Amino acid sequence: MKAARVYRQGVRAQQASANEERILDAAERLFATELFDRVSLAEIAQASGVSIPTLQRRFGSKDGLFEATGRRVRERVLAQRRPPGPDLDSALAALLDHYEQEGAMVWHLLRQENDVPALAVVLAEARRMHRVWIEEVYAPLLDGLEGEDRHTRVDALVAATDLYLWKLCASTLVVAAPTRNG
Repeated sequence: MKAARVYRQGVRAQQASANEERILDAAERLFATELFDRVSLAEIAQASGVSIPTLQRRFGSKDGLFEATGRRVRERVLAQRRPPGPDLDSALAALLDHYEQEGAMVWHLLRQENDVPALAVVLAEARRMHRVWIEEVYAPLLDGLEGEDRHTRVDALVAATDLYLWKLCASTLVVAAPTRNG
């Protein structure tokens, strides 16, 4: 009689987890650099070393994979934006570090927002998160303000810390940087 095969769920679960991480890594890299409509499940499957059916079993569709990638990025963004200290300067420093790490990806997605409904949904949530972050981190600047005054102050802080302003300033610094010869 043949010996019974020993089934090890732990190894299979580890492999599934590793596959998922590779898929999400590949998806994030492709969504961050390619036009959304040009990213295919086949391209993500190839880049992550899995089959399309494996990818579909785990995420269902490109939209499902995009949502899972978005949740992963959202958690990372929340961690990046957490100020290391209670002061406003550390909050701004955390935000600028976050823009340095994720700004190019977000900028890439923003350029496609009007053409891709899934991106519009994700970016609307990102804007909401930014406003909530402002209200939490900059609470000392909002103390005592109510109604329209508070709303106006929050709007000003949102505008002053927006990715568009960071991009404009970063572009200006690159253009204005002195060359070796002058």
